[in-house]
This record gives sequence, C-alpha cells and structure tokens, in this order.
Amino acid sequence: MTETLAASGRPWRGTRRLAVASGVAVAVTTIGLLALSGWFITAAAIAGAAGPIAARTFNYLIPSAMIRLLAIVRTTARYFERLLSHRASLSTLASFRSLLFRKAAMAEAQGSLRLSGGDAATLLVQDIDQLEDHLVRTPAQAGAVAGAGLTVTLAALAGPWPPFLVATALALAGIATRSLARHWLPLRARDVATTVHELKVAVTDYTASAAEIAVYGLAGRVSGLLESLARRHDEALRRQARTEALIGAILPAAAGIGAALAIASANNGPALAAMAALAAAASGEALLGFARGQIRAPSVDAAGRRLAELAAIDLVDRPSVRFAEADIGIALGGVVERLSRGERVAILGASGTGKTRLLQTLAGLRADAPQRPTIGGVPAADLGLFRLRQIFSLVPQEATLIAGTVLDNLRLARSGLAEDEIWSALHTACLDDAIRALPDGLSQWIGDDGARLSGGQRKRLALARGLLAGRPWLLLDEPSEGLDGATEAELVSRLDDWLDRTRQGLILVSHRPAMLELVQRVFTLV
Repeated sequence: MTETLAASGRPWRGTRRLAVASGVAVAVTTIGLLALSGWFITAAAIAGAAGPIAARTFNYLIPSAMIRLLAIVRTTARYFERLLSHRASLSTLASFRSLLFRKAAMAEAQGSLRLSGGDAATLLVQDIDQLEDHLVRTPAQAGAVAGAGLTVTLAALAGPWPPFLVATALALAGIATRSLARHWLPLRARDVATTVHELKVAVTDYTASAAEIAVYGLAGRVSGLLESLARRHDEALRRQARTEALIGAILPAAAGIGAALAIASANNGPALAAMAALAAAASGEALLGFARGQIRAPSVDAAGRRLAELAAIDLVDRPSVRFAEADIGIALGGVVERLSRGERVAILGASGTGKTRLLQTLAGLRADAPQRPTIGGVPAADLGLFRLRQIFSLVPQEATLIAGTVLDNLRLARSGLAEDEIWSALHTACLDDAIRALPDGLSQWIGDDGARLSGGQRKRLALARGLLAGRPWLLLDEPSEGLDGATEAELVSRLDDWLDRTRQGLILVSHRPAMLELVQRVFTLV
C-alpha cells in the first residue's frame, strides 16, 4: 500500500514537504516565543531591580522585536501548515481513493470481498478516513520532533543538568505514550466494535420481527434489551475516551515536570532558568502532535493492513484472456456439449428447465445452473463476475436501464465508444430510426428505467448496449419478445450480419421460431 500511496501522492510531494516545513516552523516558533518571553521578562525584572543604570543599559528593543517576529511567523506557519497539509492529503487520497474503490469492486466481483452487506463498504470508507487523518497529522509529528530538540538545546543554556533531566522526562513520557497506546487502545477499540455489532444485529433482528413483537406485546421487553445493549456501547465508548485522554495527558504532564526540574537544576542565572523552564512547558503543546499520532496509530495500522490487501490486487486480469478464447462446456443429459468461439447455438426447453439460469450463470450473476457450464474446463461459477463479464455480454429478458439519456445508457457498455459504433449498434437493434426521430436524438432523456420508451424500444436499447460491449460471446434471452413479425424479421437479418462481421459467439434463448434462423445448433433442456 505504501508504494501505491506514494505513487498517488507523487504530484503533491512538494506540497507535503512545505506542509512539514510549516509544521516544524510552528513547533519551533511556539517554543522559541515562550522561552524568549520568559527570559525577557525575567531579565528585564532583574535589570529594573538592579537600579536605574542597569535598567538604562538593558536592551529592550531587540528581544521585544524578536518576540513580535516569532508571533507573526508562528501565525503564518500555522495557517500554511493547515492549508498545505490538507491540500496535499486530500489531493493524494483523491486518486488513491478512486483506485481502491475500483479494486474493491473487482475484489467483490471475484468473490474475495463482500461489499453489498454494508459493513465492508463502511469499513473501507473508515479506513481511508483514518489514512487521511494520519496524512494530515504528519507535519505536526515532524514538528514534535523538532520541538523536542529545540527544548533540550535551550535547556542546555541553563546549565549541564537541565537538558539531561528535560530530555529524560520527555523520552520516558514518549515511550510510555507509545507503549500504552499500542497495548490499551486496540482492546478498547475491540470492545467498541463488539458492542456496535451486537447492537446492529439486535436492531436488525427485532425490526424483522416487528409484527410478532407487537402481536405478543413484547415491545417493552425488546426496548429494555436494546437499551441495555446501547448502555454497553456507551460505556465502551467512555472507556475508550478515558483511555485516550489518559494517554494524551502523559506528554503534557512530562513537559510540566521537565519545567520544574529545569528550574531546580539550573545554575546559570534566573533568566536562563526561566527560559529553560518555559521551553520545557511549551514543548507539551508541540508534543501533542506525537501523542495524537500514537493514539491513532493502532487504528491507522489496522486500516493500512486492510487497504494493503486491496492495493495489492492486480487490475489487469490476465487469465481472462485465456478463458475468452476457450471452449464452453454445457452438461446436457450426461453429455458435455462443447461450444467453440464464434459458434451460434440456441437453448430451448419448457419453462422451469433452467434456460435463464444457464445464461445468468455464464454471465456470473448466479451459480446454480444444473447444466454446470465450464469455460476452458473451469466451472463458470469459480471464475467470478469480473472474469465472466469480460467473456459474456448478457441481454436479459427484462431490460434494465438507468435514469438518463439514450447515450448515457449506451456508454455503460464500455468506455471510448465512437459515434459511428453507436449508430451501427442501434441500426442492428432496429432502433436507429426511432432514436433519430426523438427531439434530442442520443441526448434524449428517457426517464427512470426508460419510462419514456415503449417496452420494445427498451428491449432493443438494451440489445444495442449488449452489442457495444464487444464481448466474445453474446447471451440473448428472448430478444424479440413483444416485437411484431416484420420488425423481428429485420432484427434477425441485421443480427446475422453483425455476428458475421464481429465473429461473436451467440447463445440464444427464445421461444420465437424466427430467431432460430440465427443459430447453427439447438439444444433442448428437459
């Protein structure tokens, strides 16, 4: 996943570097501003207490100007750190998210991932959100490292012991933060996930049994059970929040302890002692970026592992090429009939013998055809939807269209369609004249599921879409149903020319004798 993410973010590498530089500038100026202010106030007070001569010789201008400069730089760096980190993260994830969802759709089609239930899809979105949060926080974590280094450097001005004590306090706190986050938070997250799952299952089950619950007067009991599950979930959330708050407080507390130790061990004067103490105190804010990163680390790691599995999927499904050239086997009456590419066959039989089931199994929409179709000796059900849809183009008996224009529906077949290809397919489907007669032609809005078209026009539009898919095999389920005899005869003639020209294979299911003129062999299911 790291390589895929890096490739997606390569155009924004410069923006990310500027964001990190801004995050470092924020941490450095925050600590420098408070440390310099502490030194300036303390030194000015000492000079004032020493008498008029010391007060007049003390240089107030340069420190005060530096304080104003650091304040301006800090504000500006904070603005650019937020702007650039979000821009780089969102832009990187824009292409990364698109790639992952394409691969997730492929994985589902191949049967290795189930998104339709909702949980996996929700988890995928949450995983990407976790990754986005991690990328946005990266500059703050770089700033935490730079801030800790500056704190120890400024503490060294107060004497030999302050830097050692401050560094020890911050290092131990950092180790404790990381260790506790890695050990406690996964347990808390697991408790939350478990209670959420139990609550979802209970709500789903009780909703499905709503009628029975009402009839038997169980509403009060069911409500009590749901409230109990909800309380368990709320308590799991509270424990998680308390644990995160405790872990997040370790580094700020260590910064306060480091400030006290710096004052106690300083021996180079009160002004430098104040500088060291306030630098240590200010490091607590800078180190919050590290603490938040450690708190989120278990979730980010888990999300990264899941996303890595998706990122590893190869979008080029090379085995499909071999299967597209292979023979199709259909078990009929104990004999396996072989269909070679480019062959045309019809599947006949009484209702209920499995004609439509056979076509849908070949298309990857189901896996229960009793004829046990195979491609290249491999059961069609084992190849998965993604591979099968590269081999077969199914035009079902009930045409399914989207709410859009004629062109919108045809473009679903495949990308990069040329206009002459579109009109050729419409001509073959005996629909070109009707489309040209529409007020907006190909841009005509046809409504939900083609509501503005007649039943025959919807079927022929779906047929044109199936032709445009350009698959090696065409699966037609009652393609001429509802057509008059003249239109059906013209459709048969044009389909015959299309199949001769494209060398597509045809598996036809039809009860209309005229359509059988297209085929070379007929199989009857019993």
